[in-house]
Amino acid sequence: MTRFMLVVAFMCLPFTSMAADQEKALSLLEKMCTAAKESNYQGVFSYHNGRTLQSIRIIHRSDEDGQSERLISLNGAAREVIRNNDGVTYILPAGTKQNRVKIQQLGRGFPSDFLSNLRSAAAYYDMNLGRRGRIANRHVRELVIDPMDDFRYGYRLWVGEETHLLLQFELVDENGEALETFSFSELQLATEIPESLLKAEMTGIEVHQTTGEMTKYKGELSEAKKISSLWHVDWLPEGFKLVAQQVSPNSLRRPAVEHRVYSDGLSTVSVFFEKMRAQHGHLKGGSHMGAVNAFGATRYGYFVTVVGEVPRQTVEQIGASIGYTTNKATP
Repeated sequence: MTRFMLVVAFMCLPFTSMAADQEKALSLLEKMCTAAKESNYQGVFSYHNGRTLQSIRIIHRSDEDGQSERLISLNGAAREVIRNNDGVTYILPAGTKQNRVKIQQLGRGFPSDFLSNLRSAAAYYDMNLGRRGRIANRHVRELVIDPMDDFRYGYRLWVGEETHLLLQFELVDENGEALETFSFSELQLATEIPESLLKAEMTGIEVHQTTGEMTKYKGELSEAKKISSLWHVDWLPEGFKLVAQQVSPNSLRRPAVEHRVYSDGLSTVSVFFEKMRAQHGHLKGGSHMGAVNAFGATRYGYFVTVVGEVPRQTVEQIGASIGYTTNKATP
């Protein structure tokens, strides 16, 4: 949860009225960012994505040492997440065979990272104030963030008019239908959060990460860090840039896989290149689960997969544009 500033120019709409609406939306966003960083609170929110429905308790504290947070799964498999500034610890039940934890566990947490990413993506989205409502027994104001093309999804945010906390978040398709939802059902503000509430209660397998591992997604990958590759992606939606790239090591069980991440700051697409093996099943054509769309094809003896929280046509057009050259070039 970091400070941010959002500036959007509207060239094709009446300046006076749109500038006033934009100022109000910007003011609410700035208050929301400050509240997310500085408030002490605890509550329960739900996360819904396709067939997945989770209920999660969150406890958040801000003090002179920074920010601390604890998330507890209330249904399904028992899990906890402890965050202390840049450090994150995932706690899974003892005996869990899973040896790594994906970013999405516990519904990816409440989407506070969305706020800090909004600045770099502002040029490709239109932002306005929406209707008023009530969530978790609190009055809220809606913020509507619509994409300026058909290659990314839109967002709906509901912000507490008194607390200025983000109380509901929706990822929506081109028809305004919610694909992914976070929503508080209970929220309590507190002057102090005792240390005991931020300590994990369950014991089990612990997996440690740092949020610094995700900072590579906040800006374009420098030329010096790009990996020389035979593959080139010839089409991306405007604003998408290469923000991460790696090649996994070759092994007896699996050949090396090149993985690239492209992003506009909010929306993200991953592209994978993996050498074909006999009797190796792989996605061919399109597939989707909730907000995530994927497209797979075979090219030049490789499996090529494009996947991301973007519309189907986006992953398909990116996949269709991928080429291969015998001369090594920077991707």
